[in-house]
Amino acid sequence: MIAATAPLPRRTKLVYSLGALALGVRDTGFNSFLLIFYNQALGLPAALAGLALALTLIADAVFDPMIGVVSDGWRSRLGRRHPFLYAAAAPAALAYFLLWSPPHGLGQAGLFAWLLAVSVAARFCVSLFEVPFSALVPEFTPDYDARTSLLTWLFVVGWLGGLTLAVSAYAIFLRPTAGDVSGMMNRAGFAAFGLAGSLVMLGGMLAAALGTQGRVRRMPPPPAARPGPAALAAALRNPSVAALLVSVILLSAVTGFSNSLYNYIQVFVWGLTAAQIGVLSTAPFFAVFAVLAATGWITRGRDKQRVAIAVALVAVIGQPLPVILRLAGLFPANGSALVMPILTLHSAFETGVWMLFSIVSSSMVADLVEAEQRRSGRQAAGAIFALRIFAQKTVSGLGVLLSGLALGAIGFPAGGAVPAQTVRQLGVEYALVYIVLGVASALALTGYRVTRAGHAENLAAIEAVAMGVET
Repeated sequence: MIAATAPLPRRTKLVYSLGALALGVRDTGFNSFLLIFYNQALGLPAALAGLALALTLIADAVFDPMIGVVSDGWRSRLGRRHPFLYAAAAPAALAYFLLWSPPHGLGQAGLFAWLLAVSVAARFCVSLFEVPFSALVPEFTPDYDARTSLLTWLFVVGWLGGLTLAVSAYAIFLRPTAGDVSGMMNRAGFAAFGLAGSLVMLGGMLAAALGTQGRVRRMPPPPAARPGPAALAAALRNPSVAALLVSVILLSAVTGFSNSLYNYIQVFVWGLTAAQIGVLSTAPFFAVFAVLAATGWITRGRDKQRVAIAVALVAVIGQPLPVILRLAGLFPANGSALVMPILTLHSAFETGVWMLFSIVSSSMVADLVEAEQRRSGRQAAGAIFALRIFAQKTVSGLGVLLSGLALGAIGFPAGGAVPAQTVRQLGVEYALVYIVLGVASALALTGYRVTRAGHAENLAAIEAVAMGVET
């Protein structure tokens, strides 16, 4: 039976979205700070740090499909998904804390091994939460627009958590000194940053699990048949699933690449201090609230695929635009009074655009659950979300590796002055990779076929089968 279509209470949306705090903490740490911490503060060569992070993501991604399949088939008084949410919380927080506090005197080989092992542990534990947590979306509501509304709350809270941690990093934990104007060499500051993040992660996971436990009683019972590994292969034969995965693969590669280079761009291309980066990091807060207010209006009555394609194209062209203008000699010089206002407006705009794309594309994944159930007879939300997370992490890992290799290819130094030509080469690599892979990702979405009308047909067909009616 299909779940009731009564509107989700705002309280349910809020407490569920608190789980995104853990994901925001993870993404902020891994995407924006971990590479530069191990490279600049600890002295691990960028290529080795990038390799460790890439291997971490690939190893983690291998576990995601297994977690999804197991949670699809899990049966307990707590439901299919919640036992995993509880089990993941404390180990994830502990591993995240240890990631930012490696023992002293390890040397390059020891640092590489520590980064690899603890990163794998941290990411696996967060995945044990993330995959079942994501699979709750289509189980909470089958409604086409309600899913987008729920995910809007999820991403708003997740981004607010991640942004708050990032701003705190620049304003509190990574304060510049006379010998470190960027603040990125502060080992003790990074350790405090890791402790704060681990506490937020633990609180968010437990709040989401406990706050939505009562919702399990209102959800339809899981199918008697337990989906197994075959559900993964079956889902991949669905053209819409394949199209979305290709898009995720391309986009994850470019975002993994660009996120790892974020602080390099701010410090070396724009010449910003930690305090200025902290100010810049406050701009997306305005975008988050704008997205909360505007997403329903933008998506209402429209097919999600078309919205996602349009938003993706705007994002991938707009993101590297300031760097392109700098390369062309059309951007104000570093130190100009115009630099910070322009970068602040750009940061707010791009955050809003990427948030909107993330919301809509995640809602598209939820709609694939019924499309695949109608096609194959399997209700495998965990497997479908795991495939998306698998593709995202695996290729994002390659993007992180690519960023490390790119820094190595242009001879980017591990500390000290950076030649102007090296900085220019960094900008060229950043803009070129971003646009080529980003546009390809948007075009891949044209193969996604689940429309608003098609989703309604899928729900009706599944309901008819459940009632024993021929369709």
